[in-house]
Amino acid sequence: MENNEIMQRLLQDDNHSATPPKSSLANSKIKNEDENSISRIRVVTAKYRVYIVLLLIFICIFIFNAIPNMKDRYNSTKSSSQQLNSELSSIQNEIKIAEDDMIFLSEILDNEQSLKTCLNEENKEACLEMPESRMTWDEEDKQYDFTIPLSYLQLHSLYNKKMPVDEKKVLKNLNEYLIKQNIDWTSRARVWDILKISIWDPESVTNWDQHFFKVPMDVTIQFTTIWDLTGFLYNVEKKLIDNWEDRILYKIQSISYDVVSRDEPQTTDISMLAYYYHDERFENIDEQMTTEEDNETQEIEDTQLTWENS
Repeated sequence: MENNEIMQRLLQDDNHSATPPKSSLANSKIKNEDENSISRIRVVTAKYRVYIVLLLIFICIFIFNAIPNMKDRYNSTKSSSQQLNSELSSIQNEIKIAEDDMIFLSEILDNEQSLKTCLNEENKEACLEMPESRMTWDEEDKQYDFTIPLSYLQLHSLYNKKMPVDEKKVLKNLNEYLIKQNIDWTSRARVWDILKISIWDPESVTNWDQHFFKVPMDVTIQFTTIWDLTGFLYNVEKKLIDNWEDRILYKIQSISYDVVSRDEPQTTDISMLAYYYHDERFENIDEQMTTEEDNETQEIEDTQLTWENS
């Protein structure tokens, strides 16, 4: 009995020694989980390190490729901006010049009658009515020079749809005005005789302005004396025709005249340039103005006829 009890106790001790305690099992399980967690953390950390390295490589590639293009774009944009600012400044200057020109031309138009009286009638008081800023004193002739306002008022279009130059207008200008002692349209007496007129094709005055033209002209006129010649030249360069449609801006180029025989009748060859401005964009406006002028003239003539008949 005693031996049996002793054996059972020994067996129980062996069973207890073979089975580990619960606390050590738990510790072992926690240790294994920690080791697994550490290994997973190491794997994740290594993965993110790879991602970071790849991201850095991508950023470097982007910087080396994108930044130069951005710099070029910035320089290009800056250059374009400077060019636009320069063009804007140029346009503003042109607008300022155009505004000053409009003021200048308005003053000429406002004083057209005074200038006409000044030149055609040689009225000094009328000459002084012109703004001083628009008068230039000619020291040689001892008088005011009105070349610029006179040239502007004489400039008129010679364009014709059916021919290079409106020859009818040129002939009327010479025959009805310039060969008379008095260029007033009411005067019918022609002082000098035109023997020949040659009108050539128009040419552009400059390459940069396709709207301003010059027409070479050769005129042969018989003058009685040299004073008749000077009278004709004065009509061309110093007088203003009443009707603006009949005006033509001329510049004398050459004159063949024998000064020795100045008191004898001579046939004189005169070479001139007729200038005119034509812009297709204003054709309708010109036609409308011409139509209105014709209508007004017709109304005046009808009124005169009515008064005469009554």
